[in-house]
Amino acid sequence: MSLRAIARELGVSATTVSLALRNVPRVSPELGDRIRRLARERGYVPNAKIVELMGAVRRADAKRYQATLGAFSLYPEREPWRRPDFGYLRLLLEGGKRTAERHGYRLEYLWFKDPRMSPARFRSIVDARGIRGLFCLGSLDPEEICPPELAGLAVTTQGASVPSALHRVASHFAADARRLFSELLRRGYRRPGLSILVHGDRRTEFAYSSSYLGVLERSCSGALIPILRTDHWDEVAFDAWFMAHRPDVIVLHQSHAFLEAMESYLRRRNLRVPQDVGIALLDKNPDPARYSGMRQDPERIGAAAIENLIGRVLVRDFEPPRFPRVELVVGEWNEGLTLRLASAETGAAARPQFTST
Repeated sequence: MSLRAIARELGVSATTVSLALRNVPRVSPELGDRIRRLARERGYVPNAKIVELMGAVRRADAKRYQATLGAFSLYPEREPWRRPDFGYLRLLLEGGKRTAERHGYRLEYLWFKDPRMSPARFRSIVDARGIRGLFCLGSLDPEEICPPELAGLAVTTQGASVPSALHRVASHFAADARRLFSELLRRGYRRPGLSILVHGDRRTEFAYSSSYLGVLERSCSGALIPILRTDHWDEVAFDAWFMAHRPDVIVLHQSHAFLEAMESYLRRRNLRVPQDVGIALLDKNPDPARYSGMRQDPERIGAAAIENLIGRVLVRDFEPPRFPRVELVVGEWNEGLTLRLASAETGAAARPQFTST
């Protein structure tokens, strides 16, 4: 039985199966046990040549310079990580650079949308520098495709933007959302309300919103609380939503500015966090010491994307993939101070008290 056959049977990527068979901690222990058990039952024997090749890729003691890899983004700015709430792009790049250097490669960042640069000119620069592999950091527009001028190069991307057929590494949005909502239920919350960026919903492939609706249907009591989808703080709209539905915890995938404005609103209503209402972040945590929720790991995502890219360059895989592979990286729980403890540890959970203005 092949590695791909095991992946199809379990409904996971071949990359995930490969990682589990090597006991890489990026795969959860439960899933890893299932994969290894099925591999034993099916008599899976790894291809010795591939094992040897990928072992060489992952050896951390490679010091000799191998080649230069490129990194670029489809954002308009030279350094898009300077945008508010986009600092994770810098972490992606840093994680990728460290991994490239560990394997003897140099990762060079290039500005694709330089106003003085045409796509054809960009390709000529890449070719002149002998770059055969590119790491795309993504796009502001989640529907923007990979430029056709990059055909014939190995291109790996991250996240859910750039919908072209590319191998990619992404946060495991669905698993992160399930972890967050499980934590909320464990702590006694039963009326979570979700506020999410409109474009963020698309960039997470709607995993956050769909997980939220599933939790409400299966585990929460009372009428459905509609999702508040907005890209900007609107106090009138937020007040109407909040007072109509009275969530006991507000789940956010929003900007830092939105978060600050919302906290100011709660203070004016004399609502204490977390005593009267909780706050849980699905991502974009500006202050991990304060805010509870999930934290993605962009450095690990960048590292995994570069490992994928090096492997493709080594085997001279420069054609667009017919079956793109997606490697998912699970985030970590961040305790913070904006959620109450589980009721078993604190006694009966207090009901939120609402006041009018």
